[in-house]
Parts: sequence; C-alpha cells; structure tokens
Amino acid sequence: MPIVAVPEAGASLPPGRPGSNRILQYVFDCRWRYLGGLVALIVATVAALLPPFVVQRAVDDLRDGVAAASLARYALLVVLFAGIEGMLRYYSRMVVSGTSRVIEYRLRDDLARHLMSLDHGYYVRARTGDLMSRATNDLQAVRDVLGPSLVDLSRIFVVSIAGVGFMLFIDVRLTLIALLYLPVVIGLMSYFETNVETRFREVQEQLSLLTDRAQENVAGIRAVKAYAQEEVEVASFAAANEVMRRRSMRLALYHSGLLPVMGVLTGAATLLVLWVGGHDVAAGRMTMGEFVAFNFILAILANQLMAVGWVVATAQLGAVAIRRVNEVLRAEPAVRDGHAVALPSPVRGEVEFVDVSVAFDGREVLHNVDLRIPAGATVALVGGTGAGKTTLASLLVRLTDPSGGSVRLDGLDVREWPLDRLRDAIAFVPQEAFLFSDSIRENISYGRPGAADAEYDAATRVSRLSNDLQDLHAGLETTIGERGVTLSGGQKQRAALARALLKQAPVLVLDDALSHVDMQTEEQILHGLREVMRGRTTILIAHRTSTLREAGLIAVIEGGTIVERGSHEELIAAEGAYARIYYEQLQAERRAREQAAVDLGSDGA
Repeated sequence: MPIVAVPEAGASLPPGRPGSNRILQYVFDCRWRYLGGLVALIVATVAALLPPFVVQRAVDDLRDGVAAASLARYALLVVLFAGIEGMLRYYSRMVVSGTSRVIEYRLRDDLARHLMSLDHGYYVRARTGDLMSRATNDLQAVRDVLGPSLVDLSRIFVVSIAGVGFMLFIDVRLTLIALLYLPVVIGLMSYFETNVETRFREVQEQLSLLTDRAQENVAGIRAVKAYAQEEVEVASFAAANEVMRRRSMRLALYHSGLLPVMGVLTGAATLLVLWVGGHDVAAGRMTMGEFVAFNFILAILANQLMAVGWVVATAQLGAVAIRRVNEVLRAEPAVRDGHAVALPSPVRGEVEFVDVSVAFDGREVLHNVDLRIPAGATVALVGGTGAGKTTLASLLVRLTDPSGGSVRLDGLDVREWPLDRLRDAIAFVPQEAFLFSDSIRENISYGRPGAADAEYDAATRVSRLSNDLQDLHAGLETTIGERGVTLSGGQKQRAALARALLKQAPVLVLDDALSHVDMQTEEQILHGLREVMRGRTTILIAHRTSTLREAGLIAVIEGGTIVERGSHEELIAAEGAYARIYYEQLQAERRAREQAAVDLGSDGA
C-alpha cells in the first residue's frame, strides 16, 4: 500500500482559522533579548570592520617610515578589535540561540496543550505521523531559523550595509565597480528562494508521510505479521523513501549550486577591483593603504555573501516549518467549552436527546432522534453496524456535537456545561479499549487518581479482572506495554471497564465494552454490574442481545433513527427488528454449541 503522493501544504490537516502568525507572538515576547543580541552583533560587526582602517594606516606609515612602537600600537589595536568582536559575537549568538530554545520550549508546550484542546473529529481527519512530524522536525526547524539562522542573516545584513558604507567612504567609484555583479546576485537569490521553498515543502510533506507510514506499521505490527505482509510493507516504505531521496537530492542540487556561483561572482568582482584599484594606486589616485583596506573589507563582505546560500536555505526551511506549525496552532476546536454559571449539584444523571441529528461530510448519521433517560435508569441501544449507536453515545460526552437538536444532562444542554465538569460526571468506556504504557494501577486510576485500595479491589472484582491480576507477576503494578500490548483483548476491555467503575460517576456509558469477553465472563460481569448500575444512569450499547436484558428500556436504531423502543419482553412480543436480531443470535449460539459438541465428540473418538 505505497504512500508517495505529496499533498498541498496543509492539505493533510483540517483548515485552520486565518489569522496572525502565532509564532511572531513568541518572538515579540522575547523582543528585548533579541534586541540585546542584535545590538551586540552590530557592535561586533563594526569592530570587525575597523581593523582594515588600522591596516591602512600601518601600510601608509610603512611607506613613509615609522617607528617600531607605532607598528606595535597598530598590532594591539587589531588584537583589541578582534577581541571585542569575538566576545560580542559570542554574546550575541548565545543570547539569540538561547532565546530560540526558550521559544522552542514554550512552543512545544503550547502546541501540546493546543492539541489536547482540539476535538476528536480533528484527529479523525488528521494523520498521526504528520502531527508527529510537525511537533518534532518542524519545531526543530523553527528553532534553527529563530536562532543560528537569524544571527547569521542579521550578520550578513549588517556586514553588507556597514561594509558597503566603509567602501564608499574609501572610494566611491571602486565601490560601484565592486557592486556591478549585485543585480545578478539578487536575481539568483530570487530564483533560488522560490525553488528552494517549493523543494523544502515537498521534502517536509514527504517526511510526514514517511513518519505516518512508520507509525502505522509499528502500531499495526500484529496485522502485518498475521497476514505475512512484512515484505509488502517494506517495499511500500522503500517506495516512499525513494521519493524522499529524489526530492532531497533535488533540494541538495539547488542548495549546493548557489555556493560555487557566488564564489565565481565574488572572485570576478575581486579581480576587477584589483585591476582597477591597482591602476588607481599606480596613478596616485589612491594610496596603497586605502587599496589594502578596500580589499580587506571586500574580502570580509565576499566571505559573508558566500554563506548566503546556506542561510537562505535554512530560512526557507524555517518558513515552511513555521507555516506548518501555525496550521496546527490556528486550528479551532469544533467542540468548545461551555460557560454555564449555575450547574446542577449534585448531578442526578437525567439524559435527554431532543430531536438530535448528526451529519458527517454531508451524510446524515442520526436523524431526529428523541430519547429520554430518567436519572438512575438503564437504557440499551441496539442496532446493526453503522446504525448510529456510538455516535449517539459520543454526543453525551461531547466527542462531537449534533448538527441539529440538543443533548441535555439534568435539563441543561451539554454545550453549556464546562467540558471538565461534564466529563467528570460521565464514565465512558469506548469500543476500543485504550491503555497507556504504564502499570495496570495507573491505567485504572486514570479518571480518579488516589483511590483507596478497597475501591481498586471492588472495581477489579466487578470487571472480573481480579483473577487475571493474581496470575500477573506484579498484580496491579504490572507494566502492560504500549497500548496494553501484553494483555488480551478481553483483559484490556475489562481494565477499561474497571477504570470507569473506579471513577464512580453518576452516568455510565458502555459502548460495546464486552465484545471481546467470552459469554460466561460476560454473564458474571453483568451480574456484578447490577449493583453498580442501581441508582446510576447507564447507557448500554452492545451487539449481543444477552447484554441488554438488564435494561429497563431498549431502543433499536436503524438508519440513524429509533425504530423501536420498549422492554425486552415488549419488543419480543412486537416481533419487529429487535425480535429478529434476538432470534438470529439465538440460532447462531445454538449452532455454535452444536458444532462445539460435534468437535468434542470427534476428539473423544
């Protein structure tokens, strides 16, 4: 499954709100540090350009005859200026580079905080590898452009202005001759800048794709190995990597091509100055000291211009990185925090779905759903895959918001609840049980750290995780690896259930939370949940109708609409959609038991 296409910049992420460059705010906050570094750099540059004038005086004095003491003073002045330049340049680079690292730290911290504020839908549309690349590679490029590159670019600018000014002071005509190649340099830089920016954007986008591919392969290693697709994935990665190599080589071609061209141009300018300046010295229009000083400054200027290619390339990389980071920082969460002042206290758990509709990409998933769940009641949602059950449950915890209608908790629209208060009132177990690379204790206490040992015991007992803990070498303190890789699917689901039970929230939402648990264990868990669900509003979502018998009300969802509702007995008597699902599952279970009996008999024979 090769991934080699390069999208337009930002195409991999939802469009962000247009606005000012967020990163400029970080620079503005550190403006005094940057100003101090820039002032030090200007003084250092002036100090670097003064030795040519000392040399000019020394050369002219040597022609006229001078005492050794005078030459010693000239030498000391050169050493003094060199020392001043070195110290101030070190100070300037330390301040600016240090500031860029402070900005990188703040930017990384704020980027992480902003990513946590974005809604679930943002992550559905974004690529994980692309986000990782923006949070690592791009941040490093931003640091480089706001640190060393900024110092070098500022030094080139100051040296160019001051150097040309000193050259004009020595000889205007010779300066104009030396700058004859300047229009060619400007044209080359414009061409170089346009092409390098394009190449850098392509390289960064391809790097994001490579990161995303590597992340998918690691996360899905079980599927890769189960289907013996190692060579296919290696070939796919190699194809994307080859695209990365070709684009990097094109970038290197542009990058490395500027340096020799600049060398030829500055060399030609130096030869021209030597030819014309030499004639001026011979004709008496310029002293030998002025000629030496002029060439000294020209050499300093040429040396700085030789670094322009690297500085501009780094600046272009930084500009692309800044845009990519800003795309994330400008993204607005679709689910915003509520600001209701008067909140129900305590939370009773009455839930209402009032004329709720949800549409994704123009396709309606839920249509005019009305459902009222009294406080402390247990309601089950049943229906086929894609019917809209999970979407309905996710509206309550505001993983997404309805496109029409409202969802209410204790009579208050959930959009008016502060998100932290709303989610504190709900214990949610999603279809996919996600566990962190930590101990089982830390995973279970994720929603309620600091619980007592007796509460852990109760949660693991009801979820039937306690027996598994006895078989683990460190019990609750066992580290379970990334995404709980050392646990089975059923164990992960039971750990996620224990996490929800430990939270002791007034509303409990179980979204197919026992799908990987065998039927016997499921019966034991449901038996234990009876006491837990008493007095607590519970929403059960399951494909197995056996899971739903504990519910006082069962709602059948088909095509995004509730087509039936009632108790188990009422729906069976109605002989509608629920009865059809129920009897189909009974027949499937009966066939499975008969096949198991046949297999057992064959083994005995």
